[in-house]
Amino acid sequence: MWYREQGVNERYACAVVRYMIGLFYRGDRFKEAKYYSEDMVCIVPKLREREASHVMHRGSRVCLNGRDGASVVGSYRLVRSAAEDKKASVLCRYSSLLQYVGGSPRLTLLHISEEPGKVFRLTDVVEHTYFLGEEEVLYLESGHNRVFWHTGKETVEVSGTLLNTESRLPDTFVRIHKSFIVNSLHVERINRCYAELSNGERLQIPVKKYTDVRRKLIVRRENARQFTGRLRK
Repeated sequence: MWYREQGVNERYACAVVRYMIGLFYRGDRFKEAKYYSEDMVCIVPKLREREASHVMHRGSRVCLNGRDGASVVGSYRLVRSAAEDKKASVLCRYSSLLQYVGGSPRLTLLHISEEPGKVFRLTDVVEHTYFLGEEEVLYLESGHNRVFWHTGKETVEVSGTLLNTESRLPDTFVRIHKSFIVNSLHVERINRCYAELSNGERLQIPVKKYTDVRRKLIVRRENARQFTGRLRK
């Protein structure tokens, strides 16, 4: 169903946009899709090796929702090699607009931006090697000369300290506690005792550091997300 009582079905809207982005890298199939609009505004980077590209979606959500349509934002990794090596991928963010036209949703705006998303090469305590994309990491946790990289799907345990690791991280990562560094892109809500992440986990924020931590989270997240909604209070 396209509509619900409170507006557009968000899961359906996100699925439509992800489907259209997948078709976008397959040449003419994009314009043949039933969700394509001839009046669509398309702002995208110069395409390279489009036919060989593979889209690995990271997440999407509805920012604005109404009876006439919805704004969907999200991100994905564009892998340009057939081997699907994350080291060869590019982080892409997008904003889009779906509108109800002629009895079905139509994609009327697609804005894609490419960013050189950082990829971390990690060797865990048993000598296994991992490649984690910047957006995969939810937060880092310290304990007994170990750093635990949490992704929501797995946890990678690496020897070291948060102090030494912090200097390697991009600006989207914020130290919110002596034991936690959080990826601001995954912070959904903050208050005076915790930060709530996109997977529902809550990490403690010391009361005395709340004001400074909140400011850093908002500033760094908004700098990284040019098209996302505001951080909820």
